[in-house]
Parts: sequence; C-alpha cells; structure tokens
Amino acid sequence: MNEQEQTKIMRIVFADDEQPAREKLNQQLSLIPNIEVVGFATTGKEAITLINDEQPDLVLLDIQMPEINGMDLLSLLTHKPMVIFTTAYDQYAIAAFEQASTDYLLKPFPLARLKSAIDKAYTAFLQKEALQVHSEPVKSPQQPIERLISKSGERMVILSPDDIFYIKSDQGNSFAFNGDKQHFLNETLDQLELSLGSSQYVRIHRSYLVNIDKIKEIQRWFNGKLMVIMTDEDKSELSTSRTGADKLKQVLGL
Repeated sequence: MNEQEQTKIMRIVFADDEQPAREKLNQQLSLIPNIEVVGFATTGKEAITLINDEQPDLVLLDIQMPEINGMDLLSLLTHKPMVIFTTAYDQYAIAAFEQASTDYLLKPFPLARLKSAIDKAYTAFLQKEALQVHSEPVKSPQQPIERLISKSGERMVILSPDDIFYIKSDQGNSFAFNGDKQHFLNETLDQLELSLGSSQYVRIHRSYLVNIDKIKEIQRWFNGKLMVIMTDEDKSELSTSRTGADKLKQVLGL
C-alpha cells in the first residue's frame, strides 16, 4: 500500500456471537491500518440490520450464529459488501468460496493471516473506488438549488429546501420530510447532496441528508457516532455514521 492509497479508508463490520472472539478480533483489527470498524453484531438478525444500515465495504462474518447463520443472511442483504468468513469449522470452506467470499479464516487465526485477508480486500476496495472515479462524470461547482419538486401522478409539490427537515434514502428511493409529511423525490441522495450544497445540508449517514437549521439537539452515541434530534413534531432521531459524525462536528464547529 503506497502513501496515496493510505488516504482511503475501508469501512468494516464484523459479526460473531462469542464475546471473546469479538474482543480478540476487534483488538487485531485495531492494529491494521487504513480500515475503520463501524460496528459489530452478535446475531444474524443484528448483522443484517447493521450491514444494511452502515453499508460497509467489508464484513467479517462468523458462519455459526444464532437466528440466522452467516451463509444464509447474505441473501437477505440489500447492501452487498465484500465478505470474509470466519469460523472454527473447516467443513464450510467450499460453501464459503461458492458464495464468492473474499477469504475464509479458520479460527483461531493469527494477526498475520487476518492482515493478509484484509490486504486482499483492501486491494479490491481500491480497485472499485478507482473504477467509480473514472466512470462518474466530473462534478462541477454549482449554486445550491432553490426548490425541489416532488411528483405524484399528475400532481407536483414544490418544496423549499429551507422547509425540509431531512431527506432519507430507502432502498434507492429518496424522501424529503417537512413536518409530518414525506415527499418522494426523483433524485438520488448523492445528487441531492451535490445540488443542495454543504452549507445548509450535511450527509450524516449514507441514508440521511439533514438540514442543520432544523437540528434541535445532538447527543453522543456509541462507537463515536452521534444521535441527531430534529425540531419536527415527532422530534425525529437520526443516527450518524462515524464519518458523518465527524463531518457534522466540522460543519457545526464542535
């Protein structure tokens, strides 16, 4: 990994139902550069929610877990990250590679073996990032838009960005929330982030774009994240990612 590559951080989630294994893996991962652990899960169901919510680049996944095993939960994910399977049972190796996993670690594995698997995933991560950079059109600076249009059948609703509390992405669809109503938007969250500008709207999570003028309160959350409470009647609570927390604190001068 050269110095330029080290500027890119690969986001990781891991799942294991055994606490000693989680603690050891977390300690090992803390010794590997260019990665960020954004969460862990203790059951298959927790893993599905965490992976779909955080959308990590890589998941280290124990195969035998309560509720749903590591093999079966992959088909239930809406976000498809790279996967490294971890298990104490070698009979799963063939099935793991049939799932197109990046690697397969047999417990207990030393730090050097883990690092080798992470390095392989990191190389694939950098290649994917490079392809996205070359395939995306160059984004030129633009003035923040003054209105958004929500279309529903023959009806169009004109929305002022000042009146929107936050915009949420749900399975590829974008919804703007202004008060007690939500409005479907044709644009993706990436497009809206660019067009709305960074002075008023901040991407606190891959699924949330928030109007900082509509924030009522910010609370410290776990794993370096924040809980953002909005000023709408429901006092909506939106959890940031760790990257989103850093971005929000920077914008607000915290």
